[in-house]
Order: sequence, then structure tokens, then C-alpha cells
Amino acid sequence: MSRRPDNILIIKTDGLAAFVAAEPLFESIRAAHAGARISLLTQQHLQRVARASPYFDQVAAMPDFRDPDARKAFVKQIQGSHFAVIYDLAANEESKRLYAALGPFRPKWRSVAPASRSARRRGAPEEGLPNTSKFSASVGLDSPTRLPDFSWALATRKDSANMQPSWFGISGVYGLLMPGIDETRRWPAERYAELARMMAKKGVMPVMVGPKDLHAFADEVANGAPELVDITGKTDHLQLVALAQTAAFFVSDAAEEVHLAVSVGCAGVLIRKAGEEHLSPKGRNVITLTTREAMGEATPEFVWRALTNMGLIPRGSANPRAAVR
Repeated sequence: MSRRPDNILIIKTDGLAAFVAAEPLFESIRAAHAGARISLLTQQHLQRVARASPYFDQVAAMPDFRDPDARKAFVKQIQGSHFAVIYDLAANEESKRLYAALGPFRPKWRSVAPASRSARRRGAPEEGLPNTSKFSASVGLDSPTRLPDFSWALATRKDSANMQPSWFGISGVYGLLMPGIDETRRWPAERYAELARMMAKKGVMPVMVGPKDLHAFADEVANGAPELVDITGKTDHLQLVALAQTAAFFVSDAAEEVHLAVSVGCAGVLIRKAGEEHLSPKGRNVITLTTREAMGEATPEFVWRALTNMGLIPRGSANPRAAVR
């Protein structure tokens, strides 16, 4: 009689930047449990991109533990799944509540070190990224040595019309403007508008992407730059990966979405406050411009010069990144 495959659970409920950073570790877990059925618990908005990955057999969202009935039903479901191992790659309040709810008969639980108290106070999502090398060594996994690579996401719905730039009214050469949600860490609207006008004059279509929470900010930018193509709130993570893959470049500040763009080779400029340089994606073709005080200190002219020096401003109407694919 053949042995039933193990059930493995991964908990990753701490946001997009952390999900992207953990992508190599997902592969290590899959390799360590060949033939196992691997389930993922994540945030609601990350389920679609998680389902497109080659690492998970089942994806679900963590329920609201404030609802007693939902908590009871979920805990019963977890217990009935007979997981051999639970990898807690979030170590946040949600996973702690699940750990407590499962009681003394919980499965083998392997958890990353939680984010430091000072990191949680600073509030930047990127501050809480786990040290995957230490975690891998502690639980006997091969330590990931590569950077996150979401190229597998490009194969998902690759022939669908809504994965093409034209679906969003984008044509020719374009650059992605990626503002973050945090107003205190965001490049001002007037600066984005100045850069958008500069891009349009040079034949590069300015495209603003991000969650729907940025609608008001995007409207402010569009008031100063009618050339802007605003698709905030209109792309899922898979569509964003597809757009980043053929964009000439990106310009961003503290957007979590930039981690997705960088993971498929999109190059560009990040604008950060002093002391936040370490939050930028590492090992890629990315330049970080640091402001000492106000975010507006970084001028569009300086950003444009950085993009030019990086060789990211295409000459003529052809997108050099798209041309080599």
C-alpha cells in the first residue's frame, strides 16, 4: 500500500513585499517536501497570484479570528487536515492567534523570527521581512541563494487580452509610476506630475499603477499632467507583473508593488528618505535616490538624469526591453 503524501501548511499573511521576498523560500519548501500536498494561508488580495505559482496545491485566506464561529470552524478544518508541518513565515498577530487556538495538540510548528519591536514601530511593510537564511538553516531547508523571480507569473493568462498593455489603453514606450500608500514616504503629486509631463515630451507614456486607495492621489497628479494614464485600482498582481515586464522603467517611492516589478527584471529609480535605503530591493538594476528631509527634494530632472544614465530612456519609439524578448 502506497504511503499517503504529507500535508504541509505555509502561513504567509504579512503583505505583498514580504510575499515577494519569500518566493525563493517557497521553492525550498516545495523541494524539501517532494510529493507533499502544500497549502498556503495568505491575505485575501494575494490569493490570485499565489494560485498562479508552482509552489502551492491549495490557497486560502486567513479568516477573521474575531468571529468566534469562523475561528472555531477554521481551527476544526486545520485539525482535520492532519498537517505534518506548519511553516509560519509571517510570525505576526494572525499566526500567533492560530497557534494559540490549535492548543497543545498542534502539528509541528516552525516559525521565522518575528519582526523587531522597533521595525513594527517604524511601520514600513518592508521592515518586517524575515531573515530566510537563518530560518532555513534552523529547520533543515536548503538556504535560498537567489533573488525573488516571478517570471512564472508571466505564463499565467499570457494569451489573455487583459494581460496586454493595450487592454489598459497603453501603447508604444511606457514607464510605470508607482506611488506608495504612505503619504509620509510618498513623492509629492506635483513631482510625479512634472515627471509625467517630461516623459510625455520624450515620447514615453506615463502610466500610474497601484491600489484603488491611490485614486485621489492619481487624480491630483493627472490635474497637473493630463498626459497621465491612470490605471490605479485596475490591475491585479498578475497584470502588474505583465506590465512591468515590458515597461521601459519604473519610478517609485515606498510602494510594495515595486518588489513585484523588480522581481521580473524591471529597472528604475526609487526615492527614499534617509535611513530607508536598506528597504530597497537588492541585487537588481535599481538606483535609490535619498532625500535628507522632505521627499520633494528629489527633483524630476534628477530622476530623469538617473534613468538616462542607467540607459533606460529608449531612443525613438521602440521599447528596448520589449524588443529583446
